[in-house]
Amino acid sequence: MEERILIADTKTILDAFIENGLHHDYAIYCQFPHCDKTVIELRRHHPRSVEFNDGYQVTAGLATFPTSSK
Repeated sequence: MEERILIADTKTILDAFIENGLHHDYAIYCQFPHCDKTVIELRRHHPRSVEFNDGYQVTAGLATFPTSSK
């Protein structure tokens, strides 16, 4: 079975996904860059996986920023 990914094009939509509990069952891709306030909020909700368009990821309470490979 293929994993489904929810797309949040605004913070309001991301908030709706979290409010409805979808962050526990689905990976979420945000079409906007991360900000500290959003990441802090996400960590409290322990999402399955949230990735922002700048490569920043929050997964099961952990946050990672992509490193450039040379």
